Amino acid sequence: MTGPFAEIVARLEAGLAGHEPLPRLDRIMAMAEEILVTWLMRCGMGAAPGLVEGSLLLSLHRQSCHCQPGFDASRELCREIVARRNVALLYPEDAAQAHWEMAGKVLQLARFVADVMPPAPTPEAVAAQERAADLTACRCAAPTLPAPTLPTPDLREEARAC
Repeated sequence: MTGPFAEIVARLEAGLAGHEPLPRLDRIMAMAEEILVTWLMRCGMGAAPGLVEGSLLLSLHRQSCHCQPGFDASRELCREIVARRNVALLYPEDAAQAHWEMAGKVLQLARFVADVMPPAPTPEAVAAQERAADLTACRCAAPTLPAPTLPTPDLREEARAC
């Protein structure tokens, strides 16, 4: 796979296939967060820090839904990533299986986001947008005059006059 998540996909695929050890839980979670931050940046939005249901990943997902309404379909995938991490941390007897499943869910997220993410703007497109903005920008500004101040009526005086 090529694209913004090629390294993440390659590491997870190799780990899931048993060719190399899976990354640690916190690294896999960081990969998932990196995927959503990349999505937000590509959409022209910044990632705002915060927690939703105690999770940065779910917070980033909520922000991502504002970019594209169809992105909401990946909410369950993000919730599963968080759930698999919690199982791996809380239940030692299920840790290995949950770790493996979490890596698989992050791999699915990477592939999904790569498929729906808008293409990166080329340097030529960015330069053309900047030139268009320069052409449409008003270069001459009329001097701004202070707004006239009118005396504000005293409402008590107005009420007495009625």
